[in-house]
Amino acid sequence: MDYNIINYKYWAGYMKVMNPKIKPFLRWAGGKTWLLNQIDEFTPKSFNNYHEPFLGGGSVFFYLQPDKKASLSDSNAELINAYIQIRDNVESVIKKLKKYVNTKEEYYRIRENRLKSDISKAAKFIYLNRTNFNGIYRVNAKGKYNVPYGFKEYQNLFEFDRIRNASEVLQGTKIKTQDFECSMTNIRSGDFVFLDPPYTVSHVKNGFIKYNEKLFSWEDQKRLAYYIKKIKEIGAYYILTNAKHDAVRELYGVINTPIEIERHSVIGGKKAERGLIQEYIFSNIDKKSGGRNEQG
Repeated sequence: MDYNIINYKYWAGYMKVMNPKIKPFLRWAGGKTWLLNQIDEFTPKSFNNYHEPFLGGGSVFFYLQPDKKASLSDSNAELINAYIQIRDNVESVIKKLKKYVNTKEEYYRIRENRLKSDISKAAKFIYLNRTNFNGIYRVNAKGKYNVPYGFKEYQNLFEFDRIRNASEVLQGTKIKTQDFECSMTNIRSGDFVFLDPPYTVSHVKNGFIKYNEKLFSWEDQKRLAYYIKKIKEIGAYYILTNAKHDAVRELYGVINTPIEIERHSVIGGKKAERGLIQEYIFSNIDKKSGGRNEQG
């Protein structure tokens, strides 16, 4: 046996024991960190491969640390490049990050920089994500990133151990830029798919979210509903998070009955009222009998 070759399954299991609370290396508006204290109730006790087609900050992936190879994807090419570089070239990215400082002047200078190498682009993406307003990713009509500086103070700008730990958990994963529908070709019976799409409608309120309607339209929500039906036909497990809204319930409720979850809002300025927000979880996993155990 070649002891220099580490089987990914056993390495991932080792990492789960040594790093039981790996955290995302990105801030992400709309991320699901709030769901982690309940996610075990919804996750199947055992499953084959793991798929996450709306990766974002990846909080659920980093929490679960699936023992088998995961397929991670997103339509955001800059985001996916950051994940790939953290997986494959983490020390080179960290070397770039160490040169950055957290000032308004530096932020806007870096925001305007046009970089060529994928490593430099990844470092820029991570820096802007760390120092921008509320971890938002937004581009204008011309596709140019335009999120303002966040005036957020840190004792240490980056947590390099967290970034290195994330890199270790990402080893062996498949990471790709693609539309969520493209992931269907790799899903098999017994797999587990976690879906956290951009929300198209406001919570409880009528009407569309102005920005996300362009990013993820109601027609995209309809495509996602069809995608979920196909997942069930294949025999795979799924969890979908979405806004609590009558239109959402009507679209996805014919597939599975929604479960209402209440959480605190985490987006807003210093003076914003961060009240309670209600969301839906749709799943074909029996919450009572399908909850994930310690060995799942």
